[in-house]
Amino acid sequence: MKQRKTIATNIIIAICFGVWVFIQLFPSDSTITNAILIGAFYKPFVLAGEFWRLLTAGFVHVHLWHLAMNMMALLSLGKIFEPLLGMKRYLMILIPSIVVGSLFVLTSPENSFVVGLSGGIYGLLAAYVTLILRTGGWKMPPVRAALINMLFINLLLNFLPNISVHAHLGGFVTGLMMYGIITTDKAEVHKRVNYGVALVGLIGVLCFISWQNRTIPTRSRYLGTDLNVLQILNDGPLHKYSYFLAERLDVVYGLDDGFVRVLGKE
Repeated sequence: MKQRKTIATNIIIAICFGVWVFIQLFPSDSTITNAILIGAFYKPFVLAGEFWRLLTAGFVHVHLWHLAMNMMALLSLGKIFEPLLGMKRYLMILIPSIVVGSLFVLTSPENSFVVGLSGGIYGLLAAYVTLILRTGGWKMPPVRAALINMLFINLLLNFLPNISVHAHLGGFVTGLMMYGIITTDKAEVHKRVNYGVALVGLIGVLCFISWQNRTIPTRSRYLGTDLNVLQILNDGPLHKYSYFLAERLDVVYGLDDGFVRVLGKE
């Protein structure tokens, strides 16, 4: 029997676990600070130019239960889709779903701290639902039962504390579009183009709304957290970068060289 390879899935699980260990063990004031240091989605830092956080947030988990639930969901869906689609097309669903899920969060006018692979998982879930409907698998009781259980568990996650429904929605919509792009027959080029245009249009709208909501309200500013991260960067090999980031954060918050002055006094 041919082995069903899940190389990308296994690597992602290993990365997520390694990041979680770092967050638990790195000596700082809190795990939140550690999560931001290693790539969590934190709106002020994204607005300051660290756009890579839209992706890296997917590999960051603070709590063990969150990590365990997401990894079990990823493993279940990865066993289906990575062998079926191949590593490249599998990641073409997972990665954009993480990024666009984060963009959905960025549109919020409030400050946001978000971690977890849920956006990517919801993208794979959308692809799974589409596959079942296309192939008529929903007519088979075992497949239908498995689908219902998977949907129930993932919907239940939305009601847990500190879970971003926005990221789930963004990931699900992106998964639908990306699955359409990569599985549509080559002869039906117009369908692929339609999916691609729809996704690009969605991203454009999200970027516009995010720009409109780029101001961080005073009530949701956590300047102490920002300063902790900057101080750790300043004390390490990223000393110069800490000043660059401090300058960008001063612009984001509309401060008069506030963070820059504090770092300069150290």
